[in-house]
Amino acid sequence: MSLYGMIKWNTIPEPVSFNPLKHHAGFIKKFSDKYSVVSEERILKEIIPELKHIGNSVADIYTGKLSPKDICREILTIMKKEGLSDEKHFIDWIGFPVKEYRKFSLSDKSQWVAKYLANNKRYFHIFPGRNDCHTIRSRGNSLKTAILFDILFDKGDIILRDLNSVRKMLALSPIVKIEAASGIINDIRLIQNLKPLQI
Repeated sequence: MSLYGMIKWNTIPEPVSFNPLKHHAGFIKKFSDKYSVVSEERILKEIIPELKHIGNSVADIYTGKLSPKDICREILTIMKKEGLSDEKHFIDWIGFPVKEYRKFSLSDKSQWVAKYLANNKRYFHIFPGRNDCHTIRSRGNSLKTAILFDILFDKGDIILRDLNSVRKMLALSPIVKIEAASGIINDIRLIQNLKPLQI
Protein backbone atom coordinates (compact mmCIF):
# COMPACT_ATOMS: atom_id res chain seq x y z
CA MET A 1 0.00 0.00 0.00
CA SER A 2 1.46 3.33 -0.99
CA LEU A 3 1.35 6.63 0.82
CA TYR A 4 -1.72 7.55 -1.17
CA GLY A 5 -3.33 4.30 -0.07
CA MET A 6 -3.32 5.83 3.42
CA ILE A 7 -4.42 9.30 2.37
CA LYS A 8 -5.13 9.46 -1.33
CA TRP A 9 -4.69 12.65 -3.31
CA ASN A 10 -8.43 12.64 -3.95
CA THR A 11 -9.02 12.92 -0.19
CA ILE A 12 -7.01 16.15 -0.28
CA PRO A 13 -9.55 18.40 -1.97
CA GLU A 14 -8.59 20.42 -5.01
CA PRO A 15 -7.29 23.05 -5.26
CA VAL A 16 -5.27 22.27 -2.09
CA SER A 17 -1.71 20.92 -2.38
CA PHE A 18 -0.39 19.39 0.86
CA ASN A 19 2.27 16.70 1.35
CA PRO A 20 1.75 15.13 4.79
CA LEU A 21 4.84 12.92 4.40
CA LYS A 22 6.92 16.11 4.41
CA HIS A 23 4.83 18.28 6.71
CA HIS A 24 2.86 16.17 9.23
CA ALA A 25 4.65 14.39 12.10
CA GLY A 26 1.84 11.97 12.96
CA PHE A 27 1.47 10.97 9.33
CA ILE A 28 5.23 10.42 9.02
CA LYS A 29 5.11 8.04 11.99
CA LYS A 30 2.10 6.20 10.58
CA PHE A 31 3.91 5.80 7.27
CA SER A 32 7.06 4.50 8.98
CA ASP A 33 5.13 2.00 11.10
CA LYS A 34 3.14 0.81 8.08
CA TYR A 35 6.28 -0.23 6.23
CA SER A 36 8.35 -1.57 9.13
CA VAL A 37 7.97 -5.23 8.06
CA VAL A 38 8.21 -5.08 4.28
CA SER A 39 10.87 -6.55 2.00
CA GLU A 40 13.80 -4.64 0.54
CA GLU A 41 12.17 -5.03 -2.87
CA ARG A 42 9.05 -3.17 -1.70
CA ILE A 43 11.21 -0.53 -0.06
CA LEU A 44 12.96 0.12 -3.36
CA LYS A 45 9.77 0.00 -5.45
CA GLU A 46 7.31 1.76 -3.16
CA ILE A 47 8.89 3.62 -0.26
CA ILE A 48 11.88 5.33 -1.85
CA PRO A 49 9.80 6.83 -4.70
CA GLU A 50 7.42 8.26 -2.07
CA LEU A 51 10.32 9.67 -0.04
CA LYS A 52 11.64 11.47 -3.13
CA HIS A 53 8.52 13.67 -3.01
CA ILE A 54 9.99 15.22 0.14
CA GLY A 55 12.69 16.88 -1.97
CA ASN A 56 15.95 18.39 -0.74
CA SER A 57 14.77 21.69 0.70
CA VAL A 58 13.92 22.60 4.27
CA ALA A 59 10.86 20.82 5.68
CA ASP A 60 8.67 22.44 8.34
CA ILE A 61 6.79 19.66 10.13
CA TYR A 62 3.50 20.12 11.97
CA THR A 63 3.45 18.32 15.36
CA GLY A 64 -0.06 19.22 16.51
CA LYS A 65 -3.17 17.06 16.89
CA LEU A 66 -5.06 17.94 13.73
CA SER A 67 -5.01 15.14 11.15
CA PRO A 68 -4.37 15.88 7.46
CA LYS A 69 -8.11 15.46 6.87
CA ASP A 70 -8.88 17.92 9.69
CA ILE A 71 -6.45 20.40 8.17
CA CYS A 72 -8.05 20.09 4.74
CA ARG A 73 -11.53 20.54 6.22
CA GLU A 74 -10.41 23.73 7.90
CA ILE A 75 -8.81 24.97 4.68
CA LEU A 76 -12.14 24.48 2.89
CA THR A 77 -13.87 26.47 5.64
CA ILE A 78 -11.36 29.29 5.22
CA MET A 79 -11.87 29.23 1.45
CA LYS A 80 -15.61 29.53 1.89
CA LYS A 81 -15.35 32.29 4.51
CA GLU A 82 -12.86 34.32 2.43
CA GLY A 83 -14.72 33.81 -0.85
CA LEU A 84 -11.88 31.92 -2.48
CA SER A 85 -14.05 30.27 -5.09
CA ASP A 86 -11.42 30.14 -7.83
CA GLU A 87 -7.77 30.76 -8.67
CA LYS A 88 -8.26 34.47 -9.36
CA HIS A 89 -9.79 35.07 -5.91
CA PHE A 90 -6.96 33.09 -4.29
CA ILE A 91 -4.34 35.15 -6.14
CA ASP A 92 -6.01 38.36 -4.93
CA TRP A 93 -6.24 36.98 -1.37
CA ILE A 94 -2.50 36.36 -1.05
CA GLY A 95 -1.63 39.61 -2.85
CA PHE A 96 0.16 38.02 -5.80
CA PRO A 97 2.39 39.09 -7.58
CA VAL A 98 3.57 41.49 -4.88
CA LYS A 99 3.39 38.64 -2.37
CA GLU A 100 3.65 34.94 -3.13
CA TYR A 101 2.19 33.67 0.13
CA ARG A 102 -0.13 34.47 3.00
CA LYS A 103 -0.07 33.31 6.63
CA PHE A 104 -3.15 32.05 8.45
CA SER A 105 -4.10 30.11 11.61
CA LEU A 106 -6.05 26.92 12.19
CA SER A 107 -8.28 26.01 15.14
CA ASP A 108 -5.40 24.82 17.33
CA LYS A 109 -3.64 28.18 16.83
CA SER A 110 -1.02 26.60 14.58
CA GLN A 111 0.39 28.94 11.96
CA TRP A 112 0.31 27.94 8.30
CA VAL A 113 1.39 29.38 4.98
CA ALA A 114 -0.59 29.39 1.74
CA LYS A 115 1.55 29.79 -1.38
CA TYR A 116 0.47 30.16 -4.96
CA LEU A 117 1.51 27.37 -7.36
CA ALA A 118 1.15 28.76 -10.88
CA ASN A 119 0.06 26.47 -13.73
CA ASN A 120 -1.18 23.83 -11.31
CA LYS A 121 -4.74 22.69 -10.63
CA ARG A 122 -3.65 22.39 -6.99
CA TYR A 123 -2.60 26.03 -6.83
CA PHE A 124 -3.44 26.40 -3.09
CA HIS A 125 -0.17 25.05 -1.63
CA ILE A 126 -0.07 24.83 2.18
CA PHE A 127 2.65 24.03 4.70
CA PRO A 128 3.30 24.74 8.39
CA GLY A 129 4.73 28.10 9.34
CA ARG A 130 8.24 28.21 10.74
CA ASN A 131 9.03 29.32 14.30
CA ASP A 132 5.66 28.09 15.57
CA CYS A 133 5.09 26.06 18.73
CA HIS A 134 3.48 23.34 16.57
CA THR A 135 6.35 23.18 14.09
CA ILE A 136 9.79 21.63 13.95
CA ARG A 137 12.25 22.12 11.12
CA SER A 138 14.26 19.53 9.26
CA ARG A 139 16.10 19.26 5.97
CA GLY A 140 14.68 17.13 3.19
CA ASN A 141 17.60 14.71 2.96
CA SER A 142 17.82 14.41 6.73
CA LEU A 143 14.09 13.67 6.97
CA LYS A 144 14.24 11.06 4.20
CA THR A 145 17.18 9.37 5.93
CA ALA A 146 15.42 9.41 9.30
CA ILE A 147 12.17 7.93 7.94
CA LEU A 148 13.92 5.10 6.09
CA PHE A 149 16.19 4.44 9.07
CA ASP A 150 13.15 4.17 11.35
CA ILE A 151 11.59 1.68 8.94
CA LEU A 152 14.69 -0.51 8.70
CA PHE A 153 16.24 -0.42 12.17
CA ASP A 154 15.16 -0.88 15.79
CA LYS A 155 15.43 1.77 18.48
CA GLY A 156 18.94 0.76 19.54
CA ASP A 157 22.19 2.58 18.90
CA ILE A 158 22.45 4.66 15.75
CA ILE A 159 25.69 3.67 14.08
CA LEU A 160 27.41 5.16 11.08
CA ARG A 161 27.31 1.95 9.02
CA ASP A 162 23.52 1.73 9.29
CA LEU A 163 23.04 5.41 8.48
CA ASN A 164 25.20 5.08 5.39
CA SER A 165 23.41 1.94 4.22
CA VAL A 166 20.17 3.95 4.33
CA ARG A 167 21.73 6.89 2.52
CA LYS A 168 23.07 4.57 -0.18
CA MET A 169 19.52 3.31 -0.81
CA LEU A 170 18.40 6.92 -1.14
CA ALA A 171 21.32 7.75 -3.50
CA LEU A 172 22.68 10.27 -0.96
CA SER A 173 26.33 10.83 -0.15
CA PRO A 174 27.77 8.92 2.83
CA ILE A 175 28.44 10.55 6.19
CA VAL A 176 32.13 10.53 7.12
CA LYS A 177 31.77 10.90 10.91
CA ILE A 178 28.84 10.20 13.19
CA GLU A 179 29.36 13.65 14.76
CA ALA A 180 28.29 15.17 11.45
CA ALA A 181 24.92 13.42 11.64
CA SER A 182 23.45 15.19 14.68
CA GLY A 183 20.52 16.62 12.68
CA ILE A 184 19.66 13.21 11.23
CA ILE A 185 19.95 11.54 14.64
CA ASN A 186 17.62 14.15 16.14
CA ASP A 187 15.10 13.45 13.35
CA ILE A 188 15.38 9.68 13.93
CA ARG A 189 14.79 10.03 17.68
CA LEU A 190 11.85 12.34 17.02
CA ILE A 191 10.19 9.84 14.69
CA GLN A 192 10.89 6.94 17.05
CA ASN A 193 9.16 8.77 19.90
CA LEU A 194 6.12 9.99 17.96
CA LYS A 195 2.66 8.52 18.30
CA PRO A 196 1.24 7.35 14.97
CA LEU A 197 -1.68 9.22 13.48
CA GLN A 198 -5.02 7.49 13.77
CA ILE A 199 -6.47 7.45 10.25
